Amino acid sequence: MLGTQELGAKGAGNVVTAGPWLARDSYVAETAVLLDRLSAKIERLERREEALHAKVADLIEHTQQSGRLQALAESLRNSRDYKLDETVRLIKELRGRIDAIEGPRSDYAVLTHRSFVAIDRKFAELAAQQAKPFRIAGWQRFAGCVAVACAVGVLATMTLRFI
Repeated sequence: MLGTQELGAKGAGNVVTAGPWLARDSYVAETAVLLDRLSAKIERLERREEALHAKVADLIEHTQQSGRLQALAESLRNSRDYKLDETVRLIKELRGRIDAIEGPRSDYAVLTHRSFVAIDRKFAELAAQQAKPFRIAGWQRFAGCVAVACAVGVLATMTLRFI
């Protein structure tokens, strides 16, 4: 064992370098090292936790954006479906009006004009036939007026001779 005179400070700095407390000092030093390691590990975990919080916030934002995009897609789909339904309804209504104006379709089954070209050709023929009688009728009226004028002239001259 150490003597009592050897316990205490040996040197100028009054630092105790020997004595029964060395075992306790080594335990305190080991505990300090462990506490430093634990505090470093806690700091790493805190940084990792902050990074995970940032990732979770990004995921939440991404999820919300995905939900908004899904709602927009659903809204666009509903709008498109509504427009298609409205267009179909209007076409059916228009078809009903046209059927009411044209009459029954069975009357048109016997027609030979099945294209717009054939119908246009037939209209041109009818227009030409209508134009001819008007011209002939106009010529007949003119000739009739000339004949009446000549007859009136002949009658006038004959009456003047007999008077």
